[in-house]
Amino acid sequence: LVTAITANKESFAHKIEVRGNVESRTNMTVSAEMMGQLEALSIKEGQSVRKGQVLATIDSETIENNIEEVEKQLEFATTIYEKRDRLWKKNIGTEVEYLQAKNNKEGLEKTLATLNTQLAKAEVKAPFSGTIETVPVKQGEIIQPGQPLAYLVSSSDMYINAEVSESYIGRFNEGDAVEVNIPSLGQKFSSEIASVGRVINAASRTFTIEVKLPKVDDYLKTNLVASVMLTDYKSDEAVVIPSRIIQEDLEGNFVYQVKNKRASKVHVKLGYSYNNHTEVVNGLAGGEMLIDKGNRTVADGTSLSIQN
Repeated sequence: LVTAITANKESFAHKIEVRGNVESRTNMTVSAEMMGQLEALSIKEGQSVRKGQVLATIDSETIENNIEEVEKQLEFATTIYEKRDRLWKKNIGTEVEYLQAKNNKEGLEKTLATLNTQLAKAEVKAPFSGTIETVPVKQGEIIQPGQPLAYLVSSSDMYINAEVSESYIGRFNEGDAVEVNIPSLGQKFSSEIASVGRVINAASRTFTIEVKLPKVDDYLKTNLVASVMLTDYKSDEAVVIPSRIIQEDLEGNFVYQVKNKRASKVHVKLGYSYNNHTEVVNGLAGGEMLIDKGNRTVADGTSLSIQN
């Protein structure tokens, strides 16, 4: 007494699961570009800021004094140059005197431009709109160039970054559909591959894929762990059977087919297995009736009674 199923031809897909993290291209540490005392700190953790907004101000009294001094020198040098220029046009004086006056004026102009650039760096501004995550400094501290002043996060350009074993090279392409699960939120959604890396990590023997992230506030949190389900093989017309009915002998894998109410051993070549089902690539054409329950109690030629 056995039950039987039909080896149907149907769509079959094999999937793998990889771990990924939510990342952002716009999250960054905002650092000081000059040394000095932190004169003003106009931000706090959790505060939203706009692009170009001043986050902190570094004491710039020395630079301002230098600018004032150079401006006076430039004013005098400009006057000298203009006089030398008028005289030179009248062929009065030497060329060396004219060129020296011109050089002094242009040199001071460049020095003033450099000082103004340095003065602008005294105001640390937000490079993009976002939210202040951390502020590791306090007002009044002496700041060094490159020292972090704030960690700025933004949800404008976020994605899931996942590492895939090099054994799957060539199986995934940009635009392929994927299924994403974020366990900590209990959320699942469908997405697609945004890009596939072309470099193998020498240490982990993996390559990187990026997955698009929907603009949903719950998902837009950096370093969230995500599980990504990728389809590495798909066939629209595959002979698919339950994995539980497959057995193995010295010649390989086999199943029992029902022929004239008797069991007939059929050796099969298997493809991928997924979700308790296996693709048969050789040995079955589709439509055959196979023994399901009771398949391990029969032998080749056993007389059968089929239970519906």
